[in-house]
Amino acid sequence: MKLPQPPLDCISRVRFSASNSRQRLLASSWDAHVRLYDVDAQRLIGLHKQPLPILDCAFAQDTAKCFLAGLQRTIDLYDFEVQRETRIGQHSEAIKCVEWHDQTRQVFTASWDRELRAWDVRQPKTATAVVDLGAKAFSMDVGKDRVIVGGSDRCVQVFDPRMLASPLERRESSLKHQIRCVKVGPDQQCFASGSVEGRVAMEYFDQEENQQSRFGFKCHRVREAGAEEKIYPVNTIAFHPVHGTFATGGSDGGVCVWDGSAKKRLWKLNPFHTAVSSLDFSADGSMLAIGVSYSFDEGERMPPPVPELVVRPITDCEVMPKARQQDARSEMA
Repeated sequence: MKLPQPPLDCISRVRFSASNSRQRLLASSWDAHVRLYDVDAQRLIGLHKQPLPILDCAFAQDTAKCFLAGLQRTIDLYDFEVQRETRIGQHSEAIKCVEWHDQTRQVFTASWDRELRAWDVRQPKTATAVVDLGAKAFSMDVGKDRVIVGGSDRCVQVFDPRMLASPLERRESSLKHQIRCVKVGPDQQCFASGSVEGRVAMEYFDQEENQQSRFGFKCHRVREAGAEEKIYPVNTIAFHPVHGTFATGGSDGGVCVWDGSAKKRLWKLNPFHTAVSSLDFSADGSMLAIGVSYSFDEGERMPPPVPELVVRPITDCEVMPKARQQDARSEMA
């Protein structure tokens, strides 16, 4: 289903709330707005505008508040119920990524100023920790006990959210081209990264396990009859919260779901009319939010493709690993 009143420019992020009782969805955009949707009712219930494009957003503790970051260089907390914005802090350049870490009640921001910062919303304006990344931040994610940042130097840095002073590890990516997205797996043992060269790498935090089990694969490539294969960037990755399989979205307009343990694709959607810029599964895994908007990989297009915000219902059989599907069939037989 398509949600009404979608963003008018590139969709930078879609995020489901952590609550299963109320299916709320955030969408930030280069049109400088953040939108809040009631997915069950299929309607827009909140809208807030900032002076400059918003590059990322994240829910706070509840479904009425969210953190906003972008070209304004500030990290702000917005409350949709009372329509009030509170300044938490700022960077010297645009903030590319923002993540709320529930375990430590901290907000993490990663910026093009080459810094990772931590913030306590109870004591705004001053960062509780500042780390020099040595490269522009392109993507960030958090797990229960890790913060990972993928940068312009093709490295992924891993941090302990409780002791942010220096990274636990700085690892050069196995991908040979620019990293566009990183995502921690729901088991907290692995992470996936995607590159502009149509590849995904699966790596493990444990060094020994990483050497044995890490792998990479090609995706989001299109070969038409009589033409060379066209390679598209992997813009976004989302893990299923229950089954651990994951979805990728690319500039080819495609969405694919993968079984990492079997190293196989489970299924793919018919391509959308333009790129897929952001994906997110709902907390219970029953829905997949898809941000469809042009990613400017081929320069300006006039008129630009119209953005869409799509929510697709997901069944267990679509995202269950192949081994479990076989076990289930054996039990039924």
